[in-house]
Amino acid sequence: MENPQASVEMRRSALADFDARRRLERDLHDRVQNELVALIIRLASAEQDPQTPPPLAKTLAGLEARAQAALDSLRNIANGIYPWVLADFGLEQALRSQAARAAIAVSLLGTAPRSSEEAEAAVYFSCSEAIQNAAKHAGRGAQVTLRLHHDHGFLAVRITDDGRGFEPAQISGGAGLRNIRERIHHLGGVVEVASCPGRGTVLTISLPWPSRRSRIAPKPPTPAQRGGSRCP
Repeated sequence: MENPQASVEMRRSALADFDARRRLERDLHDRVQNELVALIIRLASAEQDPQTPPPLAKTLAGLEARAQAALDSLRNIANGIYPWVLADFGLEQALRSQAARAAIAVSLLGTAPRSSEEAEAAVYFSCSEAIQNAAKHAGRGAQVTLRLHHDHGFLAVRITDDGRGFEPAQISGGAGLRNIRERIHHLGGVVEVASCPGRGTVLTISLPWPSRRSRIAPKPPTPAQRGGSRCP
């Protein structure tokens, strides 16, 4: 015969473990990663300062490399953990939480209805990667605008920064962009990058966005339907 008191204690223990795991997820995604990105930016800025003595600049470069290695390790550990705010409140609120803690100024426009856990996680982690890449590479004072647009079963996400930009032909996509493409392509979506030196960068994501009641995802749009250009 089941002991009612024991069952109550087991449920309490399970709830406590669940709450602890959610706090850990929140700290990993919304605090620790962003703090490391901010540290890397400050170290790089100090290293490149003309007034920094060469021996100190060399030391700062070594510290920056170690901080980047720590960030990469943390990303590997955190990759795939489902944030509690995303599970409870959906993509829009999760991105607002991420933007509030980012190491770069981020504005969020538009809305997105609830979708499957897999689709929401793919977009959330992709936006997180894009924001962190902008914080690292866009330059001092740059800002990010993130736009969500839902229409006829698709979600379009446009992540724009007004930073230094780059020449796409001279850049072989790094781990961040590769991770984004893998996540989105896995769900039948598409990823496009447009950038020019001095004109910022635009990352566009489009993917099927089935409602939680739908089991059949529509076909993704073709490049001709999406349009696009080389530069923002």
